Amino acid sequence: AQMRAQGGLVLPMPESVARLLDDAFRAVRVASPSPLGADECLFRIADHFVSTWEHELEHRPTPARRAVTRDRGLCQVPGCSRPACHAHHVQFRSRGGSDDTSNLVGVCVVHHLACIHRGWVRVSGVAPDDLEWEMGERRDEDFGDVAAILRATPEVTVYVQA
Repeated sequence: AQMRAQGGLVLPMPESVARLLDDAFRAVRVASPSPLGADECLFRIADHFVSTWEHELEHRPTPARRAVTRDRGLCQVPGCSRPACHAHHVQFRSRGGSDDTSNLVGVCVVHHLACIHRGWVRVSGVAPDDLEWEMGERRDEDFGDVAAILRATPEVTVYVQA
């Protein structure tokens, strides 16, 4: 995301997501008795999402939550001190990896989505104490279909006027 001087936000996203966001904005604006800016639309969409799904998220002891808790709620990528909001499967589930906590490691959103799943950071071994981290050169062959999907996903840039 990128802010613009005019008070807007540029969000690169797949076209299908842009259509969903546009539909959600329209629905929020139709339900409102007064005109709404993009910021208020996003707030209302997020608020509705949280109020709808909050009860589903309360303290479910999933393997991912247990792994993040085991990792003290911090990203385990060496040198990172961000909160771990995701649990990454060391051996991808698509490659036979399990949901066992020994195959899960707590990572921050940035490292999980922008680094690990884009091939810039790799982790192997057994969590929590026998993990080996590799950082640097991207190797698409490690990711097979995931890398191809990421390259093939068309993106559009949506300018949201505040």
